[in-house]
Amino acid sequence: MDAKEAIKTMSELVFAKEGRWLEEPEKIVLEAAWLDLDYKEIAERGSYSFEFLQRRVAPQLWVLLTGIIGDGEKVTKKRLRRILEKQMPDLRSGISDELSSNLAMIGGHLPNVSKFYGRKPEMAMLKELVTQERCVALIGQPGIGKSALIAKLIEVMRVASIEFEGFIWKSVSYSPLLSELLADLLKLLADSENQKLDLPKSNQDRALMFFKQLELRRYLVVLDSTEALLQGDRNTDSSPYGDKYADYEGFFRSIIEKQHQSCVVLTSREPFADITRLQHKGQPARSIKIEGLVGKEALLILKTQGLTDEDEWGDLVEIYRGNPLSLEMVAQRIKNFFGGSVKQFLKYKTTLITDIFQDNLERMFKGNGRLTDLEKEILTYLSGELTTLPVDSISFNQLLNHLRQKPNEYVITTTEIIEALESLDERSLIERKVSAGKEIFLTLQPQVRKYISIYTSKGYRDGFKNPKSA
Repeated sequence: MDAKEAIKTMSELVFAKEGRWLEEPEKIVLEAAWLDLDYKEIAERGSYSFEFLQRRVAPQLWVLLTGIIGDGEKVTKKRLRRILEKQMPDLRSGISDELSSNLAMIGGHLPNVSKFYGRKPEMAMLKELVTQERCVALIGQPGIGKSALIAKLIEVMRVASIEFEGFIWKSVSYSPLLSELLADLLKLLADSENQKLDLPKSNQDRALMFFKQLELRRYLVVLDSTEALLQGDRNTDSSPYGDKYADYEGFFRSIIEKQHQSCVVLTSREPFADITRLQHKGQPARSIKIEGLVGKEALLILKTQGLTDEDEWGDLVEIYRGNPLSLEMVAQRIKNFFGGSVKQFLKYKTTLITDIFQDNLERMFKGNGRLTDLEKEILTYLSGELTTLPVDSISFNQLLNHLRQKPNEYVITTTEIIEALESLDERSLIERKVSAGKEIFLTLQPQVRKYISIYTSKGYRDGFKNPKSA
């Protein structure tokens, strides 16, 4: 048995017993143990530091494996190969039995969650919600970990859950019409039961057939990247979905209001106002905003990247608000251009905007009104004041006075301003602080602030007038 086969076997064992696959640094440690190599030799080939592998990953891994294959003997780097080879026939049989009992992924493939950090409170909360609600919306910035969170939960529940009978993962990033989505979902369900599908022609009949399936079996259905279905112009359209996708509003409402035992999870960069309204009315729906990582969980991302100047890492986490993908991408650039020195990078006082973050902001600011004109006006004003004034936040009263005194075609009411701020907060585009005197202050996270500064410096963009040029 070579190292690759041994690592595959161990990963399957861990999944069968713990409901998770081995993560990349754990596989590197196993490779070193199997080939009797020093951790330094393995670390030089990859992006993980010797200290991280030896002091953080290895000790926890040996404890884990001792509980799985130790059989009374402590598993160590030197003993691993002997213990595994001795038990291999019995282990293979056990793995086969365990994995065959896992609940099926009826459709789609889970995203890779080998690099999953922390999130224990969120996992516990989400597990409770999906077993109690009919619809759960996970809202958050790109890269914050929405898809990874629900994928990790499914990975665990497939092994240990008795609540669901099957799981479906469906990305809707390609913006399918409701008729297309229902056809895909019904086909997946029919194939899972080895049944021939007689697909109805009308959306109503397809939806009724789908809801019937949710009644007969308890499924956990994930619709990933559902912001792609929000196509309405928020300046003019009454529906957030726009004319082309308007029937999704009724579909999601029916998921929440109809009697069934399944749960549909939506991941989105934008909130669903209609789902939030139903939640406030006491319907079985919840909308959850996913925040960035904090503390040791966020610092672990930087440690796995082998960066130096550990005392500066907290500043880096604060700048990128604990966004896992942003931290990984920035860490890679620090390695490529600053020799891995966080101190050297911070010395230049620059903010790098990651590609996925910029793409999302482009979608917000351009196109068909994902931000209203008032929301853009607020962001532009805050960015300008934070750039020109020696302050890190602007008071709500100052913003209020500015907007109400500014010449406009119509008077902007306080209610409209508050609603715009709530919308920006839901989209993680502004941040609120409360002073000791209970006064509200507003600020922007660095990536948002830098993008807006670049955006407004170019004057007119897609019908949005740069206030500085007015």
